[in-house]
Amino acid sequence: IVDELECSADLGDYEDGFLTFNVLNEAFLNGTLGLEASASVTIVCELEGELTVSKTADTSYTITHEWDIDKGVSTDDGFELDGTPKIWLYIDGEGDETATWTVDVTYLGAEETDFTVSGVITIENTGDLAADIASVEDLDMAITDCELDGASFAIPGRLNPEVTITCKYSIDLDEKVDGENVVVVEGEFANGDPFEYTATDPYTFDDADVTEYFATITVKDLSDLFGEAELGTVTAPDDAEFTYEKDFAWADYGADGCGSFTYGNIATIVETGQSANATLKVNVQCYVDETAYAKGDDALCFIPTFRNWGWTNAIDPGSYTWDLWVGAAQCDTTRGTLVGTVTVDYNNGGLSVEFNLEAPNLLVESHVYAGSTEFPQQRRGRRTVNTVAPGQYYIEDGLSGEIYVIVHAVVAYPDPNFGP
Repeated sequence: IVDELECSADLGDYEDGFLTFNVLNEAFLNGTLGLEASASVTIVCELEGELTVSKTADTSYTITHEWDIDKGVSTDDGFELDGTPKIWLYIDGEGDETATWTVDVTYLGAEETDFTVSGVITIENTGDLAADIASVEDLDMAITDCELDGASFAIPGRLNPEVTITCKYSIDLDEKVDGENVVVVEGEFANGDPFEYTATDPYTFDDADVTEYFATITVKDLSDLFGEAELGTVTAPDDAEFTYEKDFAWADYGADGCGSFTYGNIATIVETGQSANATLKVNVQCYVDETAYAKGDDALCFIPTFRNWGWTNAIDPGSYTWDLWVGAAQCDTTRGTLVGTVTVDYNNGGLSVEFNLEAPNLLVESHVYAGSTEFPQQRRGRRTVNTVAPGQYYIEDGLSGEIYVIVHAVVAYPDPNFGP
């Protein structure tokens, strides 16, 4: 019976290469149990312990592409104030020009980081004996956890025959250097024999799993003038330049839209959040309302009879063309601005006045005095006094001979103080 038994650790106690188990013998005589005996049998049982240890080694690293963005705005005239481009739009159209925005995206290169080696250690009990695993050590790597059939396997622990465990490992390197990784598994089999197994696997970064960031970027633009727009994409290692422009004219703003304007503008790399600003200032000339008087060749200044300036003109019947001045304080035309002319036609009994303003000047209101006295007359109680207040101007009936004419106007003309 003993000779026919297979040598198996399941039969009994296995120690020092010997297997002890009980055997029950039964004898029958004429179908009747006649003899029953048992014995303890010890045989030499050659059971072998063996582990198969293998491992994998995979590499990975990260590439981060780096960019720079810059933005500027230029004008045809190239005028700047405190480093900021500025456009001056004049009423007569002088200064109308084009502004051009430029966005420059520059590729700066790439940074390689996060060099990692990781893999799986496989330990399979391919022998006849249970193996008590004392340690699983990787010479370079940190082993994170081991599993048996999806459940955690604690080390030290027993690994029975025909059972496999897997352990994961990973390490971060300071640089991208190829190498070789060694794992050592130590312990003893159930028969007390110690064991030490090693497995090696070279690793290289030539075929590493690479994660790239910002290889392709998107450039967007946000502007007070144009709103939000996508300018385009750029892929490493290329640089890119985006441009767009706008024409500026006084007519686009008009008299009601004059003043000073600041237009902000920002371009952004969406993926990295980098941005660049460009600011453009636009000044639009305004009209200013100013008192104007016509001055003939023989004009008489209001001063010193009155405090304010202006002229009264003595004429005989005929046709006259006089200059129309604004801002000529103290009747000094060098202080004033010539904004046009007036044509006065006088016939005995009738008078007409035509305003001829030079563009872009505008006539806002007008007043004409024509009479036999130098200045209009105004009754104040029992007295008659002279006045030059435009609201008191009139044209006498039945004009004849020499008369006096005052031509007053309120003229809207381009702000003379406008400009750099």
